[in-house]
Amino acid sequence: MYLAARLLHRSAQSECERDAAEFIERRFRENTPDVSTESFFCIENYPYLFASYLSEYLVVGALSLWWPLIAFLYGGAIFVLYLFEFSGFRGLSRFLPQFPSQNVVARFLGTRPKSLVVVTAHYDSGFASPLSSPRVLPWLRTLQNVLLAAMVVVLATCVADFISSRGGEVNDLSLAIRCVAIAVLLTGALLLFSVSSQGEDIRGANGNASGVAALLQLAERFGESPIEEADVWLVATGSHESWMGGMRQFLDEHKLDRHNTYLLNLEGVGAGKLHYLTREGMLHAMPSSKEMVAIASDLSGDYDMAPGVMRSVPTEAHIPLMRELKAMTVMGLDTDGLPPHWNQISDRVTEVDERSIAAAVGFSETLLRRLATAHEERS
Repeated sequence: MYLAARLLHRSAQSECERDAAEFIERRFRENTPDVSTESFFCIENYPYLFASYLSEYLVVGALSLWWPLIAFLYGGAIFVLYLFEFSGFRGLSRFLPQFPSQNVVARFLGTRPKSLVVVTAHYDSGFASPLSSPRVLPWLRTLQNVLLAAMVVVLATCVADFISSRGGEVNDLSLAIRCVAIAVLLTGALLLFSVSSQGEDIRGANGNASGVAALLQLAERFGESPIEEADVWLVATGSHESWMGGMRQFLDEHKLDRHNTYLLNLEGVGAGKLHYLTREGMLHAMPSSKEMVAIASDLSGDYDMAPGVMRSVPTEAHIPLMRELKAMTVMGLDTDGLPPHWNQISDRVTEVDERSIAAAVGFSETLLRRLATAHEERS
């Protein structure tokens, strides 16, 4: 209620986001003294950055008319940087203007810890745009793949022109194909520029005030009854809408042991049928932790959970999975397999079911306790 009703919004790097972080910190301190707010900086508008990458292929097209090899090398560098940034790493974004945000971390220490369990939920809210409408959302991954294919076509035609130029020939077909591919990329860039300027702040009740509510309830339970076999960190991340800026900063700042760390992400657990994601990722389907999925499968009947796959939007577990950490997401999905009210004006408190949040909390607590015990036995 505080996050999604009293605050008008929690847009990344805004004053309201800061107010939300201070509220979460106060609530955490009711259950553990080991609480810290970790400040960081990240860029404000990632759609602009991705649009800039796409628009660079106009320069690639111009270079290809005279120096196809140079155009291929330059276009290849842009392609690699785009994938690098899309995968959650800092490329050219580190040189752009940065704005402040913060993560809030609460720690519950076990008496004989053999592992570290991290539970995350981003607390900032997104913005409604044409790309987040229910009609467009199922096609986001397809649109992304079309843009990647267009980049590859541009690079392939540059190679074809270079080979043709060695024989003294002019390849008109490759020029025509390259022009079409560049037109597709420029259309994508213009769409991203337009969407960035048309976004409308939303309440973000299901996404992701519901995940934070679950995180705070877990803090109460672990405050009363800690997990003895593991240390537990509850992490409320900021600036998720700045291309998962809070999670990226958290992993950069804390060098987690891949073998003894498990990460559970709670996202949009207040609406739709609860699922534990077995695979997720827009670029390619990354498998969730085998140990976590196995325990989740055993518990699914008790908590009316179902396995799911998320390919349409990046979750908070996107970056941990890209870095080969043991991670899994709990998320509510509609019958079409998409998160309800994702970055839509309809994402209000009235659309959130408290019973769904309670079920996510019970499922998560049981899963984490079993996971910690199983890891201790294996150790």
